[in-house]
Amino acid sequence: MRWYIIRALLAKEVQRHLANRGGIALALLLVAAAVLLSVFAPEEAAGGTGMVGGVHHCFVEFDRPTSLVEHLKENVPKELAGQVVFRPLAKADTIDGVIVYPTGTGAIQIRQVNEPGQRRAVHVSVWHPDGDPTALAPYEAWFWRESRRAFAESARRKLSAAGVPPDPDFDPEGHWLLTEAHKRFQDQVEAARPKGAGPPVVPDLEVSRKGLGGKVLDFRAAIATGMVVFALYFACVYLLPTLNCEERERGVLLAQALSPASPAEILGAKFLFYPAVGVGLAAVIAGIYKWAVLSSLFFWLSLLAVGGGFLGIGMTVATLARTQRAAFLGGMCYLLSVSMVLLICSTNGIPVVSYLAVEYHGPRILHAALSGDVYRYHWLHLLGALGLAVGWLTAAGWLFRRRGWQ
Repeated sequence: MRWYIIRALLAKEVQRHLANRGGIALALLLVAAAVLLSVFAPEEAAGGTGMVGGVHHCFVEFDRPTSLVEHLKENVPKELAGQVVFRPLAKADTIDGVIVYPTGTGAIQIRQVNEPGQRRAVHVSVWHPDGDPTALAPYEAWFWRESRRAFAESARRKLSAAGVPPDPDFDPEGHWLLTEAHKRFQDQVEAARPKGAGPPVVPDLEVSRKGLGGKVLDFRAAIATGMVVFALYFACVYLLPTLNCEERERGVLLAQALSPASPAEILGAKFLFYPAVGVGLAAVIAGIYKWAVLSSLFFWLSLLAVGGGFLGIGMTVATLARTQRAAFLGGMCYLLSVSMVLLICSTNGIPVVSYLAVEYHGPRILHAALSGDVYRYHWLHLLGALGLAVGWLTAAGWLFRRRGWQ
């Protein structure tokens, strides 16, 4: 590859954008939006999960499988079927021995104690987003209702069904008092069972409510992450395919192919210019949001990984599309398709498929870099994004060599 040819091709790209300043105008609008976000959305007012829908998944974690856990699994209502996730406490995600949960989730932990000669005890811990104790209300209403029914069924199996009181009227609002109802239920069961028939049947119920120690979703960081991702997408998946197809329609791309420039040099110039523009714009936006992030190695690696992935996607669209309209629609259709797939996989708990999208890893690592909360699993997401970027760039280079200028 000859540097003077690449330099001439880069100068050509700069002159095209100076002559057609629509892309520059949109870039300035993004920078202005970042300034407004920094000025009018102060960091101390940026948190809160209520702004983005609260808890979308609830983990029901248990120390060991029992009849209570099986009853809960068999009686999850349809409206919560895709949102309640059962798992043993031993398989929960931990960092330095502390259980952690993804943003927008909560947990109900069940620990059951059964000592000989004593009443069984069920310890329930409700973990909700800090500052939002009502976020798990739908899940709690279901849990308390089905726990009450499970205890009643256990008592009816061990005692005379006629002596066990019927279930209370569980209204949708959950206005029944849990503690009073459970104590009354215990007293009624004890009055119905024979004296001296061993330890009590219905366990004591201990409920504790605690806020999760981790940060709640920073709405300001989420907006900044979206703007950074859009800056990379705009440069690599919108501008690159559109202008490449414009060159094809006007014959400029064919003229370059007939010039002394090789396909590798033409492709190399594009691989240098558009990622540089996207990464530079994204860095400006991130620096306006939080200046300190520019000194983070993880942030720059994340920009390169996501920018490389978007560059490969954009170049693939540019190679396959024949016109500017087709390139624009191709980029938009790709974005909508991937968004729908990620949404379906997230809401239905479909594994593996999401890992194959740059858009799955990119926002996670960029948000971690912007919020300053980078953990071990974020590095795994970074490796996934880098691997996908290499795959897309390889596919784009192969396609361009075969049919890029035709």
